Amino acid sequence: MATLLRIPSLALPLILLLAACSTPPLRIESDSVPAGSLRVAQVIAIAKHEDIPKLEAYKGIIAAGVADSDLSDGSIVMARIYCCGGPTRETSAEYADRRMLYVPKDLRVGLGDFVEVRVGRPPEHGDGGRLNTVTRIVAKDGESPEHCWWDPKNETLWLRTPYCDWMPKEGWTKQGGISPAWFKPAP
Repeated sequence: MATLLRIPSLALPLILLLAACSTPPLRIESDSVPAGSLRVAQVIAIAKHEDIPKLEAYKGIIAAGVADSDLSDGSIVMARIYCCGGPTRETSAEYADRRMLYVPKDLRVGLGDFVEVRVGRPPEHGDGGRLNTVTRIVAKDGESPEHCWWDPKNETLWLRTPYCDWMPKEGWTKQGGISPAWFKPAP
């Protein structure tokens, strides 16, 4: 599996709190593929319970219907949808296009895990929106690297996307353009 950027535990609160300063702003309910579709991302940071209320996105998480009592260690994670590198950290797609994800309490994700995500959407028509939500773990860090990887398998490229060998058989589609991705359209 590709080398994972390891973030010291003391740096995580700073990364999450500085999310508002990133460009574009990190949101927990949007993506570059259609709302309601599925995509795969790799977990790069895991929030502790005490840090979640400090997030700029906290009000949006609550407005989308997640009870504060459902938020615990690991309920919010940061994931990358592109790999690996670029001219500078701040301009790399790996950094600029990372996503915040909500993890339901019945799932326990770890650093480096590839996860399937139901893509959210911003609030509309007076509702609270829908969060980017982890639906399942598709590959644990270090397990079965032959099933999920960064595609293409050329480590000199900067804009690689998560790909799993079962995607075409399960109806996933490849999106091209400036926001390449493998995704499964919403039913």
